[in-house]
Amino acid sequence: MLEVIGTIFIIVIGCINHFLYDWFHHNKIIGYFAAVNESTWEHLKLVIAPTFLWLIVEYHFYFNNPNLFFARFISLVVMLLIIPLIFYSYTHFTKKPILFIDISSFVIAIILGQLVFGKLIDIKVSSLLLTHVGIIGLIAIFFAYIMNTYAPQKTFLHKDPITNKYGIKGHYDAKK
Repeated sequence: MLEVIGTIFIIVIGCINHFLYDWFHHNKIIGYFAAVNESTWEHLKLVIAPTFLWLIVEYHFYFNNPNLFFARFISLVVMLLIIPLIFYSYTHFTKKPILFIDISSFVIAIILGQLVFGKLIDIKVSSLLLTHVGIIGLIAIFFAYIMNTYAPQKTFLHKDPITNKYGIKGHYDAKK
């Protein structure tokens, strides 16, 4: 049941997260957690921020479960892989994004990620190594997304398709 509530939470907060940067008048702190442009990379923050928020809730229920951080790390990786996989697969054929498919891929990724979490959290095998892998992986994801907002790599994942710019500058240029 907790995974179902988590799925709904991540979807709802993720949708809201799409608009936060504009709602807060381009606040740089909000930009660390919310999408600042229309690039694939920035849209993955729509999953990352609410998943980390949900992890705080989960911790109160699973604090005794040694699989918590590993399960959350792997589930987040699943979400982060599915969204671009679907997006770049279908746009290869359509040559343009389709909003309904984009939103559907977001929801599908979250559902699958939560299913993976549900399976991994119940595994009876636990190890300190897996806990450390989970914690380090989550920290790495968190900082990679923060750093790539303000110092983005010049890759297709980071390029805003509207402005052809990268990172936060892609957003500002779109507004000028």
